[in-house]
Amino acid sequence: MCGRVTDVARPTARVLTLLELLQSGGTRTSAELAERLNVDGRTVRRYVEHLRDLGIPVDSVRGRHGGYRLARHYRMPPLMLTDEEALAVVWGLLQTGRSRSGPASIGDVEAATSKVRRVLPPALARQIDAVVETVNFTGGRIGEAERTEGGEEAGARVLLGLAQAARDRRPIAFDYLPRHGRARSRTVHPHGIVAVQGLLYLTGHDVDRQAERTFRLDRIAGLRLLDGTFEVPDDLNPVQRVLGPLAAGPGRHEVSVLVDADATQVRGLFPETLASVEPVAGVSGNGQWLRIFVRAERLEWVASRLAALDRPFVIEQPEALHGVVAALGRKLIVAAGDNSA
Repeated sequence: MCGRVTDVARPTARVLTLLELLQSGGTRTSAELAERLNVDGRTVRRYVEHLRDLGIPVDSVRGRHGGYRLARHYRMPPLMLTDEEALAVVWGLLQTGRSRSGPASIGDVEAATSKVRRVLPPALARQIDAVVETVNFTGGRIGEAERTEGGEEAGARVLLGLAQAARDRRPIAFDYLPRHGRARSRTVHPHGIVAVQGLLYLTGHDVDRQAERTFRLDRIAGLRLLDGTFEVPDDLNPVQRVLGPLAAGPGRHEVSVLVDADATQVRGLFPETLASVEPVAGVSGNGQWLRIFVRAERLEWVASRLAALDRPFVIEQPEALHGVVAALGRKLIVAAGDNSA
């Protein structure tokens, strides 16, 4: 329910607030509306006339309990949301449904999303449809992630544009700011968008480098839609492309290891797109223990990462990793040679 308006200075904003109050149903007295809008009764009548001039039928109800109400059977025009607001509403519904993180059922979420989409202006509805069709949610924990400059509004425009390009198979160009260095122009065939652990990633074919690449959306600026279309590979899997060893798959080992190290050290060898890392309490010792979880095709890769980390660790699973680590240790000893004699 709308609260009393105390900080809105522009008459247009108050008129829209009046419309919102009337949309909630029932008859509102002039005194009630004046209090909510922080104006006098004469101004309320003027705002009502503004709504009528816009073609919104507001009835005047006479009598002891009179006031104003919207005409019965009146259908509101398309939902008055900005692009960013509409994306925020649909994004919340998608996250609730696909991550199973909310109280609503999948059917309820899909019904609500469909209703919101039907009352959006056609152009915006097409962009929102593209987001629904192209974004994949991994179900990972959503947290506060590092953001680059540009703001949430710019991020929403980038997401809407990328989703539509990926759905329609349209090539794009944009300026990309890497972790280190200056922004560079990229030309890409966008394949999909993946949401993982509070960040969004674009996967696609980098035309200049002739290779598959992954880009963080918060580092993309100056998005341009190019002419033409492209073909999508038959084996396209945006989620697996982004998650790498974290993505479930046949023949992959589920690895869990405790390490006595800080997060910066671990992330240098196990990036966020390759492994999940979380603090662990109750482990004996003086250090800060972390649990690394990764799905890997080769245990030798995990062993080499642990060796490079050069910190105390405890293997939780799988049992086979013990033998792989021991074998790597023996190889390193032989390669180094024993010059003590």
